[in-house]
This record gives sequence, C-alpha cells and structure tokens, in this order.
Amino acid sequence: MKIHPLILVIDDESKIRRFVCQSLEREGFDVASAGDGEEALKVYEALSEKPDLVIVDYMMPAMDGLEFLEEFRKSASTPVIFLSARSETSVKTKALEAGADDYVIKPFSVEELTARVKAVLRRVSPQTDSIGSQELINGPLKMNIGKRKFYFDDKEINLPDIEFRLMAVLMKKPGIVFTHEDLLRQVWGAEFIGETNYLRVSFARIRKKLRVAGLEEPLISSYSGIGYYMEDYSE
Repeated sequence: MKIHPLILVIDDESKIRRFVCQSLEREGFDVASAGDGEEALKVYEALSEKPDLVIVDYMMPAMDGLEFLEEFRKSASTPVIFLSARSETSVKTKALEAGADDYVIKPFSVEELTARVKAVLRRVSPQTDSIGSQELINGPLKMNIGKRKFYFDDKEINLPDIEFRLMAVLMKKPGIVFTHEDLLRQVWGAEFIGETNYLRVSFARIRKKLRVAGLEEPLISSYSGIGYYMEDYSE
C-alpha cells in the first residue's frame, strides 16, 4: 500500500532525470524512472502500484514525449506533466491537445516543479474535490459528480479529469460567464493563473466530443479576453 504519491520520471538525460528524482524524493514523493518512452511503458506495466503522476521529457530518442503520451493514453488516464526546453506556444499546444495536464519549460527551479506537481495531485485527489457529489442537469446534458459520468441525450461522453471539472463548473451555473481566472483557479489551481491556452485547448476538445455525440448547437461560448459560459438549456 502506497504511503506517499508515486511519480514516474521519464527523461533521456541522466543528469536531469537524477536531479528531478532526487528533488521529488526530498519533497517526500516516491519515484520510479525511465530513460525513454519505450522503457517507461514497460516500467509502468511492471509496477505493482501504478504511479499517481508521470513527468516526461518532450524531446527523446526512440519514442519522444508526444509518442509516449499517445500510446499511454490508450490505457491510462494518469496525469502527465511535460518537461521541455521548447517554449513555443505551438509546441505547448500540441502537448496539451495530446492530453498533457501541464507543461514546464526548462530550465526550471525545484520550487516551480514541485509546486506544479502538488497542484496536479491536489486537483485529481478525491479528498480535495470541492465540486461536490450531486447530479447536474442542463437540458439534454447530465452529469453525475459522484460517479464522474457525463451524458448527452443519455449517451455517455468520456471526459478526463480536466475536462470533467471544467464542465462541472459551467454546469452548476449555465448562462453565467466565468472569467479565465475563475476557471483556472477552480480547475487547475492558483498557480496556473494566466495559462489561458490551457482553457482554449480543453474547451476545443470538449466541443469536438459533443459534436461527435450529436450536439449541433453551440454549447460553450467565449467572451474574448474575458472568459467562457455555457448556454442555459433549462428554459
């Protein structure tokens, strides 16, 4: 039985991998590691206790971070933080669209990395889920918070943690505009204020899933530079 959260660290540079592992261990985390994406998939399968979080480098030989995440997401919903020396918005967006939960740019401080790790773990921890356990209904949309289920016209739509929490915030108050800061604070944490690209990518993924499910009308709209709101279908 795990006493401390277990983190899988994946980086082909041994010095960085060792630095990250040692830093996390000093913060009280248990750590496993791998030198590339292919090795990481084998390590993940071999672990009797699955990691609570994965930290993966973007650029690696054999299987890079994006290729790893694509394969990893076929069977696991474990949160993933990307590490990368590349700061371009397009690169960061690719990682988020692939299912990354956060993106930390190298070089980074121990304090920044551990803050990001703790923020992600807080968010996915059921003990700290502040949304509640009720059922939310907005016209053809239904959400069971306790069972973490989301439906459109009784068809279940799979939403990973970030998308589920975003929809829960909007479902509680359809028709109300939530600012970027409100959404980032409630879903990601105060450490993520300013990361509006996280919102844009997540809502784009949600809209696509709803269109595939058959929702033709716009559900989530944005106020440029302000925030987002959900249409009220209850009337």
